[in-house]
Amino acid sequence: MTPRFSRPVEIAIITAILLAGTVFLLRLAYMPIWVSVPVGMAYTIAVTWFAREQYGLKLPLVLPVMAVLAVGVDGIGNYFGWYREHFSLIQYDEISHALIPLLIAPAFIWLLREGLDRFGYRLPLGAVAFFAAMTMFTVSGFYEVIELWDDKYMHPQPGMRIHGAYDTANDLQWDLIGIVAGAALTYAVLRLRERPARVGAAKVKTAGTV
Repeated sequence: MTPRFSRPVEIAIITAILLAGTVFLLRLAYMPIWVSVPVGMAYTIAVTWFAREQYGLKLPLVLPVMAVLAVGVDGIGNYFGWYREHFSLIQYDEISHALIPLLIAPAFIWLLREGLDRFGYRLPLGAVAFFAAMTMFTVSGFYEVIELWDDKYMHPQPGMRIHGAYDTANDLQWDLIGIVAGAALTYAVLRLRERPARVGAAKVKTAGTV
C-alpha cells in the first residue's frame, strides 16, 4: 500500500498523536465522563484512521471499542466519586487499575504482532504477548511517576492523587494483574482463532508426505 502522507507529514502527525495522547492521559483524572469518553472516542478514531490510511492497518472494531470502554471505566469512577470509596474487600481504584489494562492489552498485542510482521519478523504468539505485557507495565510505571509529580508539585496540598505510602505500589500491583489477565485472554482467543489454519496446514503437509 502506498502511504497517503509524505515522511515529514507522517512524523508531524505521529508527534501530534503522541503529544495529544500524553496530555489526555494527564488530564483524564480531572475530566467528567461526558468529556473524557467523547474525547477518547475522537482520539481513538483519529489513530485508527491514520493507521489505516498510512500503513494499511485495519484494526478489528473490537479493539478501539475496548479502548473507549477503558476510558469509560475511569469516567464512571469520577462521576460517582467511587475513587475515594472503600468497599468491603476491594476499592474501585483497584478495580479500575486492573480492568483498564485488561481492556487495552488486546490492542497492544495485536499492534505489536502486526508491526513485527510488517518488518518481516515472525515471533511466537506467546513471545509477542510477553513483550506487549512488559511494555504495558513499563508505561504503567511511568504513569505512576507522573502521578507522583502531579500530586507533589502541581497541588498545594499533597494527597489529592497519592492516597498513602502504598498507593503507587498497590496501583502497580493491580495494573500487573490486569495486564497478565488481558495478555492471557488475548493469547487464548488468538490461538483459538488460528487453530483451524494450523490444523489445515498440518493436513496439507501430511498429505504431501504420503
